[in-house]
Amino acid sequence: RRVIASVRRDPVDLLFIAGDLFHRQPLPYELKEVNDLFSGIPETRVYLMAGERDYLKENSFYRTFTWAPNVTFFPEEKVTCVKDTQFGVYVYGMSYEHSQIRQPLYDGVRPVKNDGVHILIAHGGDESHCPLNTAALAGAGFDYIALGHIHKLDYNSDLTDMYVRPYV
Repeated sequence: RRVIASVRRDPVDLLFIAGDLFHRQPLPYELKEVNDLFSGIPETRVYLMAGERDYLKENSFYRTFTWAPNVTFFPEEKVTCVKDTQFGVYVYGMSYEHSQIRQPLYDGVRPVKNDGVHILIAHGGDESHCPLNTAALAGAGFDYIALGHIHKLDYNSDLTDMYVRPYV
């Protein structure tokens, strides 16, 4: 609610949620409530993925939920690209379909060779949650990477420059 209120006061074009919006499987009324909040900022494009806590179980309500027109949900455990023609950006992301992913699914992900801004939304970074090769990811060619799951900045990481460099 605070983030949405902040976006209403100081509008942004894009809002990225890199997994674990919920700490467990969301119930239908919770999805509806959050969707109502997102629909209250219709000029902001929201990109959302499920993380290891709110992953897409077989019977997850995420699988059948209909999001507001300004929301893009990444519905599978495979990195896909969505072109946002309004803002000239390509957003890449995926959702967890399991509580643990031990394979480095982001290794080898590269932006398509099209003009525009290329943004990766990723969740993970440890051995049980999509291990990341930070050197490879930093050199992959993305203009911005939004990382979820690990909540501290490693100043020795190859991604440090991407974290601290403001994107204009």
